[in-house]
Amino acid sequence: MNKPNITEWKLKQVLKEHFSLVTALDWHPKTNLLLSCSSDRGIIVWKEDVNVKKFMPQLCNIKELKANTDASWSHRGDKFVVGAASGMVFVGTYNEAVGLWIAVSQTDNKSLHDAPVTCVRFDPLSSRVVVSCSADGVVYVTSSYLEDLDGKGAGAGVFGKVCDAEVLFKLKCSEWVNTVSFSPSG
Repeated sequence: MNKPNITEWKLKQVLKEHFSLVTALDWHPKTNLLLSCSSDRGIIVWKEDVNVKKFMPQLCNIKELKANTDASWSHRGDKFVVGAASGMVFVGTYNEAVGLWIAVSQTDNKSLHDAPVTCVRFDPLSSRVVVSCSADGVVYVTSSYLEDLDGKGAGAGVFGKVCDAEVLFKLKCSEWVNTVSFSPSG
């Protein structure tokens, strides 16, 4: 088994658009898009420009007053989820008409959690559901269904029929929850 010699690696690019600590980074293998969020309240989607062979920033619009704490792509790579220190959870999509990514709150601009969100993830099969956890000790499973992306028909997995924006499940833990995840089968 050949092990890569990391001393031979060469720096290709430094991504410098955030003004503060980068709190999450997620790469999507199918779209080759890189998602970053930061305590500067910014979200950037990085897209590779094949002409210059560098990742270029695509701006995202988000109405967040505190730091973004975690971010993750959906399995298709057409939307992302961001958790924030305010307790808000946002789902972002690309808006062709304005030429930028727009992240909107899942709960009509009210905090879902009472403390900073520590982890957010999409269900791996349909991307119609998001799980989020927080320092408030609560885990939520909420709908992230968007008709124009998710379609009217049933998606895959146990959450494939979710169509309404609602809280599907709430679990109160007695302690701070650091991370959550779905099983590969959803």
